[in-house]
Amino acid sequence: MFWKLLSYPRSLLALIWFPIHTMLCALALIIVNLTMNNRPLEDHIVEFWTRNACRMFGVKVVVKGLENRPSGGFLYVFNHTSFFDIFAMNGYLGSFRFGAKIELFKIPVFGPAMRRAGILPIARERREEVFKVYQAAEARIKAGERFALAPEGTRQNSERLGNFKSGPFIFAINAKAPIVPVIVKGAAAILPKGHTVPNWGVWSRTVTLQVLPPINPNEYTIEQRPQLQERVRKVMEPYFQEDSTQ
Repeated sequence: MFWKLLSYPRSLLALIWFPIHTMLCALALIIVNLTMNNRPLEDHIVEFWTRNACRMFGVKVVVKGLENRPSGGFLYVFNHTSFFDIFAMNGYLGSFRFGAKIELFKIPVFGPAMRRAGILPIARERREEVFKVYQAAEARIKAGERFALAPEGTRQNSERLGNFKSGPFIFAINAKAPIVPVIVKGAAAILPKGHTVPNWGVWSRTVTLQVLPPINPNEYTIEQRPQLQERVRKVMEPYFQEDSTQ
């Protein structure tokens, strides 16, 4: 009961501090990018931002399967239920860049920082623009960069797999990028879709990231994209069977 009562002021204080923390980190990233163009330092800033976002709201992160990550460029695909998917993955899965909805790029300071960091702007309602973004990123992934995309396209209301979109799989085939599925468990309870205050009434929760073995897209043509999409889905589905029975 004591920790539950203490969680309310903690979450409120963290909610006040979080945007300040975010803007300071975004400003630092812009300055580093403009003056040094130092990717490892930029990654360190992103990691500092996201790990502290987890800590201030009482979120612990457990990572399994890091040994499954291949060398070179690849594409993480993950189930998306909360902003804390993003924080946990960026904080604890090494250097990569997300695809983020284009509306976030309009936020002062934060938006320019996202562009400077190389985050992919995703205009969900404009399919052609999305594929232009993916096409421009192909050279980056072939050069060794890593990306993360949510194949469901948007946050889900619970930890169940939604319908997969074709975009991430077309991107992987064209870029010849191994697909690394990530199972995110526990994030939905921290900040469900439609909620404002993380961990309200709970002192601590844990997010578990399970990194699965890579899937080679080179075995598939663009016309065979549905088979690749279904293969990835079948690999991820067993981790949600228990939830689907509830």
